[in-house]
Amino acid sequence: MKTKQMLTWLALPLLAAAQSVEIAADRADAVYACGAPAAFTVRVCDADQRLAVSGRVSVAVSNFGTQLLTQASFDLAKGNPVTVTAALGAPGFLKCTATVRLGKEARGVCGAAVEPGSIRAGSERPADFDAFWDAAVKRLDDTVPAEPRVERLDRFCNDRQESFRVSFATFDGLRVYGFLSVPKGAGPFPVEVNVPGAGPGTVAPNTGMAERGFLYLVMNVHPFEPALTADEQKRLYAEQDARLQAQYGAPRYCQSGAAGRETFFYYRVILGINRAVNWLAARPDADRTRFGYSGTSQGGGFGFILCGLNRSFTKGVIHVPALTDLLGYQKGRDSGWPRLIENVRAEDRAAAAQVAPYFDGAHFAPRITCPVRVSVGFVDETCPPAAVYAGYNALRVADKEIGHGIGMPHKVFPEFYDRFDNRWLRQK
Repeated sequence: MKTKQMLTWLALPLLAAAQSVEIAADRADAVYACGAPAAFTVRVCDADQRLAVSGRVSVAVSNFGTQLLTQASFDLAKGNPVTVTAALGAPGFLKCTATVRLGKEARGVCGAAVEPGSIRAGSERPADFDAFWDAAVKRLDDTVPAEPRVERLDRFCNDRQESFRVSFATFDGLRVYGFLSVPKGAGPFPVEVNVPGAGPGTVAPNTGMAERGFLYLVMNVHPFEPALTADEQKRLYAEQDARLQAQYGAPRYCQSGAAGRETFFYYRVILGINRAVNWLAARPDADRTRFGYSGTSQGGGFGFILCGLNRSFTKGVIHVPALTDLLGYQKGRDSGWPRLIENVRAEDRAAAAQVAPYFDGAHFAPRITCPVRVSVGFVDETCPPAAVYAGYNALRVADKEIGHGIGMPHKVFPEFYDRFDNRWLRQK
C-alpha cells in the first residue's frame, strides 16, 4: 500500500480577524500504532495573531465517534500552547477538538490515524450482495428499455467541442439525467465519467474537459430534468426534498426510502447511471483503453459503486467518499455520510440497517478490478476518515494508493486533484 501525506498543522481561523486555534500532532505523518499515545499541542492566538494570554481553552479527544478519550480545560494565563495526550486501542482515528472564547468562539480540529490499514466497515458484506446487484442490472435491462435521449445544446457548443443533455430510463418510470461533451474530431477519445457531490447537481456540461480532448459525461443523481439555471435547479431540488420528506420522513433525498432496498433513493439512480456508462462505452468515439472515473464526496461514493458495478472503467479516482461505512456507528465511530440510520424515522431504523450494507461503498469495493486512487481528510467531519479507510481497505486490487490530507476537512486539497486526476487518471 502506498501512502502519501501533507500538512502537519491545522489552523482553522473561523473568525480570522479575531482569533485562531491551531492544533498539531506530535508525529509528522499523524499515524500511530494501537495503544501508542498521541500528543496534540494546541495554540490559541488573539486578534493580532499573538499567543493569547487570557481566557480558557477546552480540549477533547475522541475516536471520531462516541468514545471520549480525553477532556480538559486550560487557563491560557497559565500557559499557551497546551498539550493533551490520548491513545486508541483499536484501529481507527483520533479527533482532537479545541474550543476557545476570546470575545467570540473559535474552534480547531486535528485528526490522527491509528493503524488505519486495519480499519474494517461497521457492517458485514451481505452474502447475496453480488447476486442482488447483478440481478438488478439484468432485470432493468430485460424489462425497461434504456431509451437514451440526446439533445444538442447549441449554447454550449463551439469549434472545439459539442455538448448534449442526455437521459436514460430506469425503474418506476423514472429517468436519470446528465450532460455529455464530445471533442471535435473522429476519436476515439479518452473518457471520463463524473457524478457530482451532494446537493442540487449540475445544470451545465463540462466543456473544458472536452476541449482538452476528453469524452466527458457528468450524471446527476436526481431523477428530474436539469433546469436551465442554478437557481431554478435549487428550487426543483428543494421541492424534491419536501416531497420525499413528506413521504418517508427523512430530512433529505439521500436518506429517503431506506426501509427497502428497492425504495431507497439511490437504487434506481445507481442502475440508471450504470446503463448510461454502458451506453457511453458502446460509442465508437470512446477509447475503451482509457475509461476513467473521478468524483468527490457523493461522487466519491459513486466511484466505489460504479467502478464496482461496471467493468468499463480502467482507472478510478475517489475523493473523500460519502456512501461508505454507512453502519460505522456499530463500531462506536461516526458513520459515513449521509448518516443514514441516524436520520431515518425511528420505526424505519431496523429495516434501514438491513438495507444500508447493500449501498455501502465498502461492499462495492471488492468488486473493483481497475487501479484506484483515494483521498482522505484527517479532519473530515462529513465523510469521516475511518469510513473512507473502510472502503479503501476493502479494495482487492494491487494498484491502489491513498493520499492523506492531514488537516483536510471536507474538501480536496488541490495537490490531490493535481496528482491523482491530472497526473495519473488523465495520462496514458
